[in-house]
Amino acid sequence: RNTIELAAKKANWGKAPVGVFQGFSAYFSFNTYVAQVVEVTLEAGQPKIKRMVCAVDCGVVINPEHAINQIEGGLVDGLGHAMFSNMTFKDGVPEQTNYDTYRTIKMGDTPPVEVYFVENELDPTGLGEPALPPLSAALGNAIFKATGIRLRKQPFSLNGLRNV
Repeated sequence: RNTIELAAKKANWGKAPVGVFQGFSAYFSFNTYVAQVVEVTLEAGQPKIKRMVCAVDCGVVINPEHAINQIEGGLVDGLGHAMFSNMTFKDGVPEQTNYDTYRTIKMGDTPPVEVYFVENELDPTGLGEPALPPLSAALGNAIFKATGIRLRKQPFSLNGLRNV
């Protein structure tokens, strides 16, 4: 509950300016709670990701800078998977064999990221993976709020929203 409340507070959940659409998700893994808000706007009718907010309860944060880097990396990697990672096969052989044919996320694709930690005295828990999985759900929910289109297959960029 603390993680969800912190994410909602830091993202100003439900009070976004007109034209900003928010999506929310929450996740639990490696004894870590994560809650995320992704904000999108519409530009020329296409969703544009503007901000990602993540709240984390991982117990006592031993090394804050490293912990932030872990969460930011998970968010960016999750965004890359949600938007670009597409592996196709023809006759059992991958059609993408190198980075010239396999799209990955680039620095310019990354919106501002905010990371917040629930302060407590619990034993430290995992940080390497928990931020990645819920990102696509928060993004999909924001896109649905903005467009009314419910995306259920990744990568989202291949579902008619190439400019997201």
